Amino acid sequence: MLTSPLIDDLAIVHGFGTRHDDMAALLPGYWPRRPFQRERHGTRIAVATRANEDCGEADGMLTDRPGLLLAISTADCVPVLLARRDMREVAALHIGWRGAMDGMVDAFAALVRARGGDPAEWIAVAGPAAHACCYEVGQDVIDGFVARWDFAPRFVAPHGRMLDLPAIVRRQLERAGIGRVASHTECTMCHRRDDGRHTFHSYRRDRATRTPVVDVHWSAIAIADR
Repeated sequence: MLTSPLIDDLAIVHGFGTRHDDMAALLPGYWPRRPFQRERHGTRIAVATRANEDCGEADGMLTDRPGLLLAISTADCVPVLLARRDMREVAALHIGWRGAMDGMVDAFAALVRARGGDPAEWIAVAGPAAHACCYEVGQDVIDGFVARWDFAPRFVAPHGRMLDLPAIVRRQLERAGIGRVASHTECTMCHRRDDGRHTFHSYRRDRATRTPVVDVHWSAIAIADR
């Protein structure tokens, strides 16, 4: 599992899994009790309150309950783990290009404010995802980000139609007022381990051979059990 010093400093349980990680084995006290969601590339964020809760169709979860592990699955989209500096709330977001286009990060900031909080109280870490070295999209996607978010075309796609989704999500987190933002730089489509094997699952790279739902990696975060 990959972790972040930014969250390690808060003593929050968290990690970004690779294709070779068994999250149930790595997080045995949390994994069997985790709430679950059905991801739809949308902007709904569920508030989880109990173990094994069915949060329905959602692409994000937030909780203030210690011991509830929020886990999201990705295979090229950007996983974002978030924690309040006082460790009283955590959240996990699944952000593909559609979610980024439609404002998933702003939906999170709005939820925080609706609960009486301030996005500046939060830190966020974006995990491994498809990067501009490999992630080719249609021109309509690039034009959409330029029009809706007032991003420069070269920021959205530094080379041709190669989308820099992690940079877009990071900029959205900063614009939304998140206090501190960090990110992992590994590309899920091309990053390899020392033995030459791919480190991560990739929907785009392996779409013809992968098993849907199974060939994903998990990112998870929880307030530690007390």
